[in-house]
Amino acid sequence: MVLLNLFHSKQRKIQKGILSIGVLFFGELAIADSLSFLNPFQLPNTPQTFYVNTQTLLMNDAFSIDGLFHDFKGRFYSQKFDYLAVEDRRYDIGTYISGLGYLGLTYRQEAVMKTSADTMLLVNQSSNDLDMTLDKNYNIALTIEGFEVYGITLANTLNLYKDKEYSVKLGFAVELLHGTQTQHGNVYGNATALSEKDYDFMFSSTYRYTENHLYDLEVNSATSYGFSTHLSLLAQYRKFSLLVVGNDIFAKLYWKNLPYSYVTMSSDNKSYDENGYVEYSPVISGLEKEVTFTQTLIDKWKVEGSYALDENTMHLGVEYIYDTYLPYVKYTYAYNENLVGSLSYETYFGMFGVDIHYKEYRFALYANGFSDTSALKFDIGWNY
Repeated sequence: MVLLNLFHSKQRKIQKGILSIGVLFFGELAIADSLSFLNPFQLPNTPQTFYVNTQTLLMNDAFSIDGLFHDFKGRFYSQKFDYLAVEDRRYDIGTYISGLGYLGLTYRQEAVMKTSADTMLLVNQSSNDLDMTLDKNYNIALTIEGFEVYGITLANTLNLYKDKEYSVKLGFAVELLHGTQTQHGNVYGNATALSEKDYDFMFSSTYRYTENHLYDLEVNSATSYGFSTHLSLLAQYRKFSLLVVGNDIFAKLYWKNLPYSYVTMSSDNKSYDENGYVEYSPVISGLEKEVTFTQTLIDKWKVEGSYALDENTMHLGVEYIYDTYLPYVKYTYAYNENLVGSLSYETYFGMFGVDIHYKEYRFALYANGFSDTSALKFDIGWNY
């Protein structure tokens, strides 16, 4: 997972303190979303129909994406409230089977991380040899939820009501999942600037994982089995429509022999580089063991209202993940039955989006800029 670049690189010497210890954790027409959703209304519903769709998303409001790959050397976006980072990949392939519905295979990789403003400020200062804020007490707070799964998807739709002006449809999907990776934990503590180039820190971590990105530790592999449920509801009245999509509404992964740690880290062991900036090999103490763990997957929601006038449709909606709302506005134009396009703007990360639907093919690109991009998503789909 790209977000794991926010963790300490296991083969590297810990540099410049806590941030090198890591930031510690890291409608019916198939028009794209900001987040990666499974919408049963967009799946095939006729026999001998084949479906392929890929969704890839990486967004955060702290660093440019380039900075995530280069030790936080990219542009830093300062703010006074918590930071959010989301990595969300979903790849689907399947077909419609008469009497059963949609049956397909899926690969999913998701990670969501929230950090305090002080944490990311310290990450930026320590990673770029910037002067510390003298005598400042940095509040260190990070949480991460992540997983990688392979699965089987079964989905279908039902017409609940329909007349000349009003209709209601229900879509539902169930996934049987096999989990191969997880990151589930938090870090809390504080750091105090002793000078412009030196600081002390102390923090504790509760961490369940398949690979330890906080400090060097080889562990046995662990896997899980589980399930997930998805629902969608579409109500239409004349030219108005309301769409509600919920993913991972009730979703669990059951892990056995999963590595678990509860540790504290302190800055008692420090040295200084040639420029006088502090470097750490932190003192670590605590508990390591294997546990049985039930992971609840993070639910995602989308609510969208639309108004259609001839070939033009206006959409106003909001997506939700991890206590965060992502409002958006979208305009769709149907040039003919083979070509449909849309333009959109998402307000939280500031992403502009272009979505093209041509015959059986679909392509979408979302980004919040051409340079120093911190949020990027692209989708490719094929339905024939």
